[in-house]
Amino acid sequence: MKVDFIINSHPEVTRIGILEDNRLMEIIVEDGNERRQVGNIYLGKVNAVLPGMQAAFVDIGLERSAFLHVSDTRSGAVDTEMFAKSLASGSPASTKEVHDPIEKVLKKGQDILVQVTKEPIGTKGARVSTRISIAGRYIVSMPGESVTGISRKISDRTERTRLRKILSSVKTPGYGIIARTAGISQDEKSFKVDMDTIVTKWKEVGQIALKRKAPSLLHQEQDIVTITMRDLVTLDTNSIVTDSKTVAREAKKYLKTYASGMTGKVKYYRGKTPIFDHFGIEQEITGIMDREVLLKSGGSIVIEHTEALVAIDVNTKRYVGRKKQENTILKTNLEAAKEVARQLRLRDLGGIIVIDFIDMDYPDHKEKVLNTLRSELGRDRSPTKTCQVSPLGLVEMTRKRVRPSVFQALSQPCTCCGGSGRVMSTVSTATRLGRFIERASLEKMHRNLVISVHPILAEYLHEEEGKRMNHIASISNLSIDIREDDQLRVDEFKVYSLNVHEEITSLYSRSGKS
Repeated sequence: MKVDFIINSHPEVTRIGILEDNRLMEIIVEDGNERRQVGNIYLGKVNAVLPGMQAAFVDIGLERSAFLHVSDTRSGAVDTEMFAKSLASGSPASTKEVHDPIEKVLKKGQDILVQVTKEPIGTKGARVSTRISIAGRYIVSMPGESVTGISRKISDRTERTRLRKILSSVKTPGYGIIARTAGISQDEKSFKVDMDTIVTKWKEVGQIALKRKAPSLLHQEQDIVTITMRDLVTLDTNSIVTDSKTVAREAKKYLKTYASGMTGKVKYYRGKTPIFDHFGIEQEITGIMDREVLLKSGGSIVIEHTEALVAIDVNTKRYVGRKKQENTILKTNLEAAKEVARQLRLRDLGGIIVIDFIDMDYPDHKEKVLNTLRSELGRDRSPTKTCQVSPLGLVEMTRKRVRPSVFQALSQPCTCCGGSGRVMSTVSTATRLGRFIERASLEKMHRNLVISVHPILAEYLHEEEGKRMNHIASISNLSIDIREDDQLRVDEFKVYSLNVHEEITSLYSRSGKS
């Protein structure tokens, strides 16, 4: 599989498109003014302990307090001064899982070392853990841990055995260590250099923690381009193309340290056409905002975001097949399974996801669709868990979410519908206006009204030779002048009284809204 990284650098936003066999599979977006927090290590201050939730809220200097559950606390790590001193000395104190209730582990006002494991999303603050770690190119290191592990994505038994021997050799006492997929085929010296570099960083974290006051940032995760070079670029990468000379230079500098033979794969794009347009990525990004995704066969999938979950519906639409109905349904579901897996990565959707496949009668068809979905999800960096196809054709799954989706990053709630996707109909708005006028007529204070409405609503009121408007005027016995204003929403109106020369829209609106 050919993998290309396309990097569009801009002062306000950096975007990285990941192409697999020339098809966009992932888009990574980082706001220039808001760097990602996942991976950052903070000296925080506990500002609330909640026994009923077995959790605490920790001030780490962000807009909202971070959430720390008791399951994410480690004994040894919560004694901040002692743990920081042990880090600074290069001999981290041992940490273990906590079995006591949160109120016996933490106290309000206590300083604590935490790491962000999940970005703030919506109204929720960041999620943090006292099990802190720093990732290098080939390993992940956790102070105070005893684990020696291998990434689950490394499946070759011979390679796993080789890496385990290397880890045992380079491991520094007091530090847990896990081999990353980038470590495949690397020699012991590469792992040793990585380990020594990370141990030095841990000493710095401990020294800074002893000097700072909470809340304070102790270790910041690298920028998105460097993270991509570290976590995603492998020897199999086809190319890394960027429209920034600075990014190209920094990428080569980073790769030279770990894989000097790959520096030639970094290319500076000199074309006049914007880089994302040249590689066909911009059009794909526009499609991320669409509810419906068309399939090549003629079917489609519809993606709906809700507060609790993401619902995905599969439709045959205009695809009718050539032979049996069961084969038509199977082909659509198989194609949809591949596209669903791609859209989950492309949109970076997470949490609970429910997929409504077209009902299948044959068990082997259900198995084929489920196996296809799981196979495609196997290429996903985010951990996923998929349940069996239910009798109704539903597949429930989860995908780990650590940051807002690309959909959320690129959009904001609609000012007209408030994010619901729907607004009040013309009929309902006209009825609401009629009730408003009836209430105003009871007071007898405003006999002459000027009402501004959207042109579509004005057209509706004046249909059938103005019968609707004449009816409203007759039952209210008021003088009403309807004026069009295309700056208003379709479901909005504003009412002015010529008797008192002021707007009275809120005066007779029961909800307080027009």
